[in-house]
Amino acid sequence: MADPPTDPFGFPPVAGPGPDPGSGPATTPDPAEAAALAAAFAVDYLSWDEDDPGRRARVLRDYLPVPGSDPAHLGWSGRGRQRAEFALPGLVRGDGEGRVLVDVRVRVTPYRAVGEHGPEPAGPDPDVAGIPAVAPAPTGRGWRSLASYWIRINVPVAAEGGRLVVDAWEETLGEDPPPPPPPAEDHSLADDDPLAAPPAAPSSTGGAW
Repeated sequence: MADPPTDPFGFPPVAGPGPDPGSGPATTPDPAEAAALAAAFAVDYLSWDEDDPGRRARVLRDYLPVPGSDPAHLGWSGRGRQRAEFALPGLVRGDGEGRVLVDVRVRVTPYRAVGEHGPEPAGPDPDVAGIPAVAPAPTGRGWRSLASYWIRINVPVAAEGGRLVVDAWEETLGEDPPPPPPPAEDHSLADDDPLAAPPAAPSSTGGAW
């Protein structure tokens, strides 16, 4: 038996209730279209930035059939910074009438705080043909990127109201996502780096420094 999907930083969306039995037969999503939507959602779902949570809320809202009270924190504790770069959709399998599960692998880069950070100064939106994504900029004041990871999740996709949606609002995440493992000690930090180690304290036995 294959290992189940694992997810060390984000959490996989959990499918919500199925269609109303009295509403008639449900339409099963086209596998190729479901895979494309699931891949886009997975990249947005596994990206976040505590300095701009509103962007995540605006983007994720468009994937959901009925937005809940706080799309910004769907599967996210509200702390930290993470950027998903790209996704590889895999197996698409049925999950009851009118819904499919798409297996998606996503490469993400977590960040650690290295100094004072906060929202970037607001400016005019760039003239870009497209719609916003959740992923924050590759660099940000007060953040340092860490080594990337592959994360695997199952994304439930359903057809509703003439469009495909991600049926993920009824998720049951309990605890906050676990923090990334502590980085290895870095002896090449600049003198003014906020993570640089302070001078050693004198020994309690009165020995030499």
